[in-house]
This record gives sequence, structure tokens and C-alpha cells, in this order.
Amino acid sequence: MKLQAFRIMAVFIMVCFLLFEGAGTVVQAEPGSSKSSEEQLEQQKKDTLDEIRSLKSDIHSVEQKIKELEEARSSLQTYIQKLDQQVNAIASQISELEKKIEEKKEEIAQKEEELQQAQAEADAQYERMKKRICYMYERGEDSFLVMLLESGSIAELLNRVDYARQMSDYDRRMLEELRELRDTIAECKAALEREQEEQEQLLEELEAQKAAVDRAISAKTQEIADYQAQITSASSEQGTYEEQLAEQEKLLEQVEHQIAAAAAARAAAEDGDGGASGFVWPCPSSRRITSGFGNREAPVPGASTCHRGIDVGASSGSAIVAAASGRVTTSAYSSSAGNYVVISHGGGVCTVYMHASALYVSEGEKVSQGQKIAAVGSTGFSTGPHLHFGVIVNGSYVNPLNYVN
Repeated sequence: MKLQAFRIMAVFIMVCFLLFEGAGTVVQAEPGSSKSSEEQLEQQKKDTLDEIRSLKSDIHSVEQKIKELEEARSSLQTYIQKLDQQVNAIASQISELEKKIEEKKEEIAQKEEELQQAQAEADAQYERMKKRICYMYERGEDSFLVMLLESGSIAELLNRVDYARQMSDYDRRMLEELRELRDTIAECKAALEREQEEQEQLLEELEAQKAAVDRAISAKTQEIADYQAQITSASSEQGTYEEQLAEQEKLLEQVEHQIAAAAAARAAAEDGDGGASGFVWPCPSSRRITSGFGNREAPVPGASTCHRGIDVGASSGSAIVAAASGRVTTSAYSSSAGNYVVISHGGGVCTVYMHASALYVSEGEKVSQGQKIAAVGSTGFSTGPHLHFGVIVNGSYVNPLNYVN
């Protein structure tokens, strides 16, 4: 009996040391029973869970805000793409119109050249006609007398008179035709100039439209930059919340471990010297260890780098059994451990079963060795279906392989 009392006292002292000095917990025990310390730990657990829920709600709100901002940014990007298409279409019209204006200028220059040539021909024809008229006027009587004397007959005389009249008619007709040609070319040039003026006016309108669309694109691009700045700020805020969440989840894990240690000490005091020999393998369907006890790289963000148990890979729903008989001290859910069970086996020894898909026992329930207590799952921080099996001795995790093969 003295040995049993000494062992119980040693366990109690160890638990108190862990509660007040270890794991960075903020719980400070006041003088009194270990039950009071457990109540404080339970309250701290409740407060930590409330903080975790609040942080998750904040993270969800920020994620929703980021989603809305990204949707708005995406809508603006789609709108800008349409504006770009519109700008490209206007630029194509401007290019085509500038080409037509250049062609019109070339046509006008050609008509100007033709007009100058027609004017020159008309002027030359007019000069030739004036010379002939002057010659005929100055020598009108002599010419008629010459034609009369030189003509061998009346018919020849009439032919010569008719020829002179035809020459005069030809001069007048050629002058008139040249004047008409000049007027036609002038009218064509004027029409081309009007067309050029209309095209240049249309070009101004198109350039004004393009400038307006360019300004709209610039404004929308600035809006996208503003949205991106808000997204960056929200992402930073989300990162801060996630860091705080990770800290709270680590604190929760520490508190849960301390609760388990306190429960183990209390169970040892209540159950007496039960011993912890003869453990059986906790996952009958699989003996494949995917992660051993001790230091490791975190398999997922938030997971521990100091592995305080062994991971047994198994299919989801496979049976998890009690490694030894004892009393269930915890049957609950944790964001890190997922669904988990803690069983006290007496003598300061507890076993922990984490990441279950379902729990089949309740806190305070006595279980027998090999009894089905849960089902393999992937809840909490987990990369896939497996059982995390841990052994706690006097409040500290030890290598489970020292208890099971």
C-alpha cells in the first residue's frame, strides 16, 4: 500500500509540474485539488475553441471578400478585353480611312495635273484661234480676192470659202470642248476635295472615339490595380488570421495533452496499480507504419514536426481497438487530432487514438482490451486515412513501439 501511495504521489507531482511549467500553457494552478486544475484546463480549452471558431469565421469572411474582389477583377478584365477589341476595330478603321485619304489626295493631285494640262491646251487652242481670226480679219478682203482670182471655177471658190468656214467652226468647237473638259475636271477635283474633307472629318471622329476608349481602358486598368491592392491586403489579413489560428490550434493541442495527462494521473489515483503490460496492436487490419515516433518534417501545414506517436496506414472505416483495458477519459474532436479517444489504463499510462472517422465510446466508459472504440479516418491534420497511436506515461509521450510490436 505504501508503494502504491508513493507511486500515486509521484504521478500527481509529475502532472502538476507539466501543468504549471510545461508546454508553454497559460494555465496557472491555484492551491487546491488536481480536479480544480482540470477544470481550469477545460475552461482554457473552451476559450481556445471559441477563439479558433472566431478565427475560422474571420478567415471565411476574408476568403469570401477575396472571392468577390477576384470576381470583380475578372469582370473588369473581361470588360477591358472587349474595349481592347473595340480599340483594335477603331484603329483598323482609322488605318483604312487614312489609306483612303491618301488615295484621295493622289486622285486630287492627278486631277489638278489634268486640269492644268486641259487649261494649257485650251489656252493654246484659244491663242491659235485668235491668230487665225486676226489673220482673217486683217486680210479679209485680200484673202477673198485671192480666193476669187485663184479659183478656177465657182465650185473651187465655194470649196475654199467652205473650208475657211470649217476652220473657224473647228476652232470654236475645239475651244468649247476644251472649256467643257476643264470644267469637268474642275468639278471632279472639287468632288474629290469634298470627299477628302468628309473622310478627314470621319477620321477625327474615329480618333476621338479611340481616345475615349483608351481613357476607359486606362480607368478600368486602374480599377483592376485597386482591386489587386485590396486582394493583396485581404490575403495578408488572411495570412495573419491563419498564423493566429495555427497558434491557437497548437495551444489547443497542448491543453488537450495536459488534460489527458491530468486525467491519467486522476485515473491512476482512482484505479490503483493496474499496470500497463500486455498491449495489443490497435489496428487489426494493418500493421503498416507510415510515420514513426520522433522528429520529422510536417506532412501537412499545421502538423507537428515532433511526432508523439506512430501512424498506421489503413483503409477508411477499418476498426480501431483498445490496446488494453481501461477507462475512456476523452472522446472528442480537435481541429488538429480530428476525432480522437484517450484511454487510461492505470499506473499513469494512457493511450491516444487520433484522426478517426467515427467514435464508438464515450467519456467515462470502461473498455476491454481489443474492444472496437473507433474507425480509421482522415479527420484533423491528415494526409489520408490512418490511425495515429500514442502512449502517454506519467504525462509524457513515449515511443508506442516499446508497448506494442
